[in-house]
Amino acid sequence: MIIGIGKSPLSEFIKRNFRYENVYAYPEFFDNKVLLLENRDRAYIHYIKLLIRNLRKVKVALWPDYTSLSKVQKVANLTLLKDISFVVPVHSLSDLQIVDELRSNNFTVYTGYASDKKFRDYEINDFLKEAKRPVWYLGVSTKKELRELLLYNFDGFDITGYLLGRDGDRKDHDTLKRKLEELFRTVSKPQGRQTSLYDFVGNRVLNWGSSL
Repeated sequence: MIIGIGKSPLSEFIKRNFRYENVYAYPEFFDNKVLLLENRDRAYIHYIKLLIRNLRKVKVALWPDYTSLSKVQKVANLTLLKDISFVVPVHSLSDLQIVDELRSNNFTVYTGYASDKKFRDYEINDFLKEAKRPVWYLGVSTKKELRELLLYNFDGFDITGYLLGRDGDRKDHDTLKRKLEELFRTVSKPQGRQTSLYDFVGNRVLNWGSSL
């Protein structure tokens, strides 16, 4: 299971303090929420250009929201992007056409479930019924969402700082490091990691603070 951490103070902290397999902090996990969620026609162009500038550092990237492959093809050489695994955010089940389009052109793609209800018009059971694996849980910020992704056996997810407790906990470097070590170490176990992480979520994580 892959864990991604987008561009934030948390990603910088992780890069300075951790080296875990399958834990990717920005730009290894590449996103830019300011650009991706802007409601303007040219947002994806700026995002793709920024992605290409960071190309050698990127392992997994968000595909620009609502954007077909044919649009990206007009502004970038698709061959440059073939070594990246993309997470396609699905806001409506009709966006699964974008996933199919990328896969038919030999891209490695995760189908992205939007955790925030305001960014989707479907429920998780509908998503899992229609989506082809691998699947990715976008923007995990609560213990409920973490439990849900484990219950449904998602293949990857990205976290926000809110998953790690109250604001004071996140500003205390020793506390933050301890919580991240526990999470990453448990996820990285090669055997039985799903069961182990579920136990972790159900028990120890409850001590992380009321904001969870």
